[in-house]
Amino acid sequence: MSLLSAADLEPIARRQLADYDAHRPGTLFSDPEFRLTLPEAYQVQMRVASLRESRGESIAGYKVGCVSESVQKQLGIAEPVFGHLFVGETHRSGVSLDSARFDHLAIEGEFALRIAEDSASIDAAFAVIELHNYVLRAPAAARAVELVAGNAMQAGIVLPPYEPRCSDPNELAAESISVLRNGAILGASTGAALPGGPMASLTWLLTRLKDFGITLQARQIVLTGSPLPLYAVAPGDRIEIRCGRLPPVTMTVNP
Repeated sequence: MSLLSAADLEPIARRQLADYDAHRPGTLFSDPEFRLTLPEAYQVQMRVASLRESRGESIAGYKVGCVSESVQKQLGIAEPVFGHLFVGETHRSGVSLDSARFDHLAIEGEFALRIAEDSASIDAAFAVIELHNYVLRAPAAARAVELVAGNAMQAGIVLPPYEPRCSDPNELAAESISVLRNGAILGASTGAALPGGPMASLTWLLTRLKDFGITLQARQIVLTGSPLPLYAVAPGDRIEIRCGRLPPVTMTVNP
């Protein structure tokens, strides 16, 4: 239950956005006296998204995070969360990104869905590289709150060179996915590592968005959660995501 008013949450949201812009996300959570409930954290995330829209940014879709057992163990959280994606932070495969734009850049390889023009079906399914500011400042007990208020550490996505049309998105549960750094495999899994598969993540997201009066729009992207943990990357690294039937995705980090 949220105890803080909208007026109370406004300066928190503005501080969160200012920290994000300065590439030092979530400094409020370094204060051991700072407290938010989970509902308040989602309200902060919503307000930050609104602030970003008001300055001209567009929402590209949404992400589901902390779905697989590997990520939940890594981050010390026992439930999924969701966050917003922004058009200005979407890139295409082969992009070279400046490490100075991030705070402790880490990546995930995961499956994504493109909503069709009718807003009611799936047009394409593909793999992406998700970008994160891998910074956690709060004690373990407040980890979920920090993740939600910080937009689930979301810092962008790298899309494949093309997005294959999708006849049956449920087939993603059997699809393989591997993450490589500088040619070495860091981890491999399948969509089945997500409870119920990637489509179950979409179902969960639709329910949660409805709680906030949000519906998915045509051409928006949904990230369904990573079956593998986050991997830290460094300047000079080349990252590649490989899937059995889906196009690979690559990026490099500027030295």
